[in-house]
Parts: sequence; C-alpha cells; structure tokens
Amino acid sequence: MSRFLNDLSTKEVKRFGERVLILAEPLQYESDFLKCIVEVPEGFVSDGASVPKFLRWMYHPFGEYLRAAVVHDWFCVTQTISSDEAAIVFKEAMKVCGVNAWRRRKMYWAVKYFGPKF
Repeated sequence: MSRFLNDLSTKEVKRFGERVLILAEPLQYESDFLKCIVEVPEGFVSDGASVPKFLRWMYHPFGEYLRAAVVHDWFCVTQTISSDEAAIVFKEAMKVCGVNAWRRRKMYWAVKYFGPKF
C-alpha cells in the first residue's frame, strides 16, 4: 500500500516574491505504482502545487496535497520518469494525503494536460 514514510519538514522562504518551501529533511514516499521508495532530498525547493493565481482561492499551493506536490516537483526536476508517470504518482500520493476523489481527479487532469512535459 502506498504511503509516506515520514512527515514533511520544511523551511519557508520567499523567492522572487513567491513563497517556496525548502525540505529540512528528506521526504520518503513508497509508491505502489513505481514499486519503489522515492526519496526527495533535504534542501530540495518546492513551490507546492503550481496553481494559477486566479484559482488559488479554491486550490491553495500548500493545501492538503502538499506532500504529493513535492514528490511531483521532484520528478519534474529530475525527469527520472515520464511526465505521464509523474502525474499518476501525484494522483496516487494525493490519495495517501487524504484528498477526496473529486479533487484528485481535477488536479490529476490539470497536471496531465497543462503541467510540464518531459
């Protein structure tokens, strides 16, 4: 069963006027889809969920899906899996975070169709 192996520990900073998080310790996620443990290293910088400003009243960049967004950001930077696979892991991790099915579907499709391609 997919799960996060530890809590998210971050430091918040402003970069170019935007809030970002720096991991204070590695974040570990065990993915059933990938059949491995993903480790996002200490010091990694994430902007949370990349949500357009006009939608942030409904989807906050640092919402309940933050840990899933950090894992997705890691794949966007490392490009160790395809963008389609990263979107699937994002959806899987959002479920682990307790995000309801309706929101998971919306965010998955947004990432799949409008997110970065690699």
